[in-house]
Amino acid sequence: MPRACAAPHCPRPTTDREPAMHRLLAIATIVLAFAACGRNETAAPATGASASSASTGAGRQSASASATVGGVTLQTSTIAIADLNDAVAARYGIERAQEGVLLLVTVRDAAGNGIDPGDLQLAATAAALPDPPKPLDLRAIRTDGMTDYIGVLQAKAPASVQFRLTATRGGSRSEIATTAELYPR
Repeated sequence: MPRACAAPHCPRPTTDREPAMHRLLAIATIVLAFAACGRNETAAPATGASASSASTGAGRQSASASATVGGVTLQTSTIAIADLNDAVAARYGIERAQEGVLLLVTVRDAAGNGIDPGDLQLAATAAALPDPPKPLDLRAIRTDGMTDYIGVLQAKAPASVQFRLTATRGGSRSEIATTAELYPR
């Protein structure tokens, strides 16, 4: 069918580029979204005393990692002691004036419930690089019928702190490693 007001030898305007541009834009958006998701992989632990709620500021950094052992989920979270809010520091018996990093280990079953800590064994090491790892004492904290574990490493900022946690339960064993950055105030 002839077009109105068009010379017969003029090519028709094409829209072939539009779908290609839409695809390119969609791909670029997806790539940027994945890049943004991978920058700060901080998952909130399954407890009310999460690193995000324990923090005094939204810009504070914490690190977390998780693993499953013997049917339970272990989640580790780290936070600078100075970033703890007063209520969490008081509940954990930690003096906020000290320099260092808190390691919080939450232990839950598949339904998110606490488990009997008697059948779980935890061992942790910590190091402020470049120092070698040293054993880290973990202390049980009972809150709202659940048992979590905390350990504190004294370190002066700036420091890169590495934590390793080994968990055994019912013949199963799992390890978690995480690194936290401690920045000057």
